[in-house]
Amino acid sequence: MSIFGILLINKPEGITSFDVIRKLRKITKIRKIGHTGTLDPFASGLLPVCIGKATRISNKIISKDKEYLVKMRLGIKTDTGDITGKIIQKEDVLNLTLNEFKKIIPEIMSINEQLPHKFSALKINGIKAYELARENREVKLKSRPINIFNFEILNINVPDVDYKVRVSKGTYIRVLTETIAQKLGTVATTKELKRVKIGDLDIKDAVNLEEINSENWQDYILSINDMLSGFPQLNLTSGEVNEFKFGREIKVIQPDVNDIMVLSQDKKCIGFAEISSNILKPRIVLI
Repeated sequence: MSIFGILLINKPEGITSFDVIRKLRKITKIRKIGHTGTLDPFASGLLPVCIGKATRISNKIISKDKEYLVKMRLGIKTDTGDITGKIIQKEDVLNLTLNEFKKIIPEIMSINEQLPHKFSALKINGIKAYELARENREVKLKSRPINIFNFEILNINVPDVDYKVRVSKGTYIRVLTETIAQKLGTVATTKELKRVKIGDLDIKDAVNLEEINSENWQDYILSINDMLSGFPQLNLTSGEVNEFKFGREIKVIQPDVNDIMVLSQDKKCIGFAEISSNILKPRIVLI
């Protein structure tokens, strides 16, 4: 069986998520590699990278909630929404207190939609929004539903404010920072951004990119079982594994489930399936 699995990378600031992929392709000599959710070049933190056939399950990681540590700079607004952009608005910095921030936390928690930033990787007629924005062309994006699951002010040292937030898939922290500033009656931009969790995945389990080389990279590969431990699981017999390998339906005595992790006799993930009316239907085959 070819090598596949997931590398939890702690992406440093100053490089793109694709730079990480490019480096890992050179190290592993594997072309089929993909990350699970872009981090902007100025951002750092948790970047799960799928190796080989594991790229087929990337959406199962991307869809998880995410937690970030954020430093916002009050008093300035940039065209990109982060500190790397051009300043387009300045205001006097208010001497805000922790109590003033706490008053707006219920408003922050109630945010349920967001208009993505024009400097985003979303595509408009096949063209990335940020490419249009850089050319000063019109960017029309639609609001999308989001959820703020947790919000906490960590430190206030005006003009900087540190906060921690856990959000649903598709939430733009740069836009959230600007929204928070609006609720405070001012402007702000995101100065620092670090992703620390995706679902149950934690930055403490990630490896620094510079620590990986051609001799040790396999030591850091984590199994899909480990990455998606919350999924319901089903073990197959050796004969059933062979049927599953060729995408054939298998009769089982199991309740209906939309998405179940399928394991071989040695407890390794070999794919995902749906069970309906006691029939297991392969959906993703990894062998």
